[in-house]
Amino acid sequence: MNHDLSSVESTLRQYGSACNNGDFETWIALWDENGRQMPPDAPTRVGVAAIGEAMQPVFAAMIIEFKLLSVDEVTVFGDIAVTRCTYSIHVTPKEGGETVAVMANGKALTLFRRQSDHGWKIIYDSFNSNTSLAG
Repeated sequence: MNHDLSSVESTLRQYGSACNNGDFETWIALWDENGRQMPPDAPTRVGVAAIGEAMQPVFAAMIIEFKLLSVDEVTVFGDIAVTRCTYSIHVTPKEGGETVAVMANGKALTLFRRQSDHGWKIIYDSFNSNTSLAG
């Protein structure tokens, strides 16, 4: 089971690396075809096409700085796994401008499904902030 735990955590870390490298193709490939992205203050994005449609423009226009601050839990239940983590995301427009903290102190609960090649893909990603932007 230890191999499964490290494999799931590795997939989570690939998510961050793809963001930091501006590598949309690698990032979107981490998602299951029927994955659900559940961002704060927005409707759930259902399916890899909808997730890609929403996120590709962000990758195209922004330099993304994703810091995985902690991986607080990795649990595997057969072919399903869950991670709980904290992170920060800052973005800087590629055409110039100030860096903005999109999620300075965020948390996420992410579910993964084991694939036929024994890798893991994201099936649900729910995330939000520990602090209010208004406050």
